[in-house]
Amino acid sequence: MTRSLAFRSILLTLLLLSLTRFGYGQGDTARLQGTITDPQNVAVAAASVTVTSTDTGRTVSATTNELGYYTVSALPAGHYRVEVTLAQNPPFSGTNGVSYTQGARITLSGSLPCSNTVAGCTMAQLISTNATGPLPSGNFTNLNLAAPTGVSVIAVLPRNLTPRVSQWNLQVQRQLGTNSSASLAYVGTHGDRLTRNYDSNQQLYGAASGTKLFVNLGSITTQDNSGKSDCHSLQAQYERRLTNGLNFTGAFTWSKTIDDACGDLDTCAPQFYKNFAIERGLSNQDQPYRLVLSSLYELPFGRGKRWGHDVSRAVDYAIGGWQLNGIYVLQAGLPFSVTVDGNPSNTRADLVGKPSVNPGNLSNYINAAAFARPAEIGPSNARVFIAPGTSGRDILRGPGSSNIDLALFKNFSFTEHVKAQLRVQAYNLTNTPHFANPDSDLNHGTFGQINSVQPNSWRQAELGLRVTF
Repeated sequence: MTRSLAFRSILLTLLLLSLTRFGYGQGDTARLQGTITDPQNVAVAAASVTVTSTDTGRTVSATTNELGYYTVSALPAGHYRVEVTLAQNPPFSGTNGVSYTQGARITLSGSLPCSNTVAGCTMAQLISTNATGPLPSGNFTNLNLAAPTGVSVIAVLPRNLTPRVSQWNLQVQRQLGTNSSASLAYVGTHGDRLTRNYDSNQQLYGAASGTKLFVNLGSITTQDNSGKSDCHSLQAQYERRLTNGLNFTGAFTWSKTIDDACGDLDTCAPQFYKNFAIERGLSNQDQPYRLVLSSLYELPFGRGKRWGHDVSRAVDYAIGGWQLNGIYVLQAGLPFSVTVDGNPSNTRADLVGKPSVNPGNLSNYINAAAFARPAEIGPSNARVFIAPGTSGRDILRGPGSSNIDLALFKNFSFTEHVKAQLRVQAYNLTNTPHFANPDSDLNHGTFGQINSVQPNSWRQAELGLRVTF
């Protein structure tokens, strides 16, 4: 049976902004909500609504209730693709997608007249009540759900079990003097039944281009809860409790995290979904070391302090109540794989030498001589790799980072109940670049080059006033 969707009374007023380095806050979010009905205006329950960021690949999902209603909250500004998947249509479900780009508003009850023009919509034309044009909806009238062709589908293995994580630890603590303590701990975790996604209809290695299990279908995105992970860490901490106006905490973590797949919401995929043994390696989030030093210091000036303890209230307003807070973080970079362009698309490079990096070299970070393009077969316009690349997953590591955050507080006490605090805060005080991982595609002309920094890592300053009464 073929089934189509009718979108009614769904208002999407996401104003997507490009947050540049200056002049915008970091908390701009929006919410998508609405009701899904079929052509007979009957609410569609248990339909899956998936919102995917085309910038990061991250997805957020929601399911309609018995009234067909859904809501997706806290969407950051960016580019998104919205998909609605029908439920209870074995063996396949249909999807209807709507894409929208930066700086435009649309409603799912209609589109703006300017949406179909070359120039697009201006800010003055972004009026939702004028959105009366037809929707850019798909047409499912020719889709045979019993034997679909030319479509991509989603599959969930019936044997999937609920993911689980086990954790164990051993910690030793010792008090040092009257106001300090130190601790040393071993912490281990093991995860199994973890969700991993792959295309079970991918191009097969060593076969002619287009050879796959189901030639009439596109991708078959399969959710398989068979992933495993292990993490072992040594965690040391020193704490000096607030004494004479000074509080200090230092923590160091040395760890190693290994798994055999990316997380459920990540965009990477295995080379060959039937061989996850070659995917076992460092986790995408593995950081072997992380040092965090934090302190709070109440400056010893003003009434009740070491210096100026008997000054007048007027003088105390100027010299008293100052507090300095600081946080320093030193951490390792994140691992990455060396990939190649070709077919299948998730293939890694062959390893022909010792893999290494050149720390501090932004134009030649990766030792390119250690990698080569895997062997291929087929004509020049339809080449296919013979086998998966021999280099391991996440065998190289990107640059680490060093960061200082500093804050200066001025506390005022006007009466017993009325108090104020003036804050000046700087994140990444020294404006030290926190470089992102290099281009790791062996076929790119920019291979081995670091051309970007981590998001929102540049220096940011804040000025705030807090009044309590």
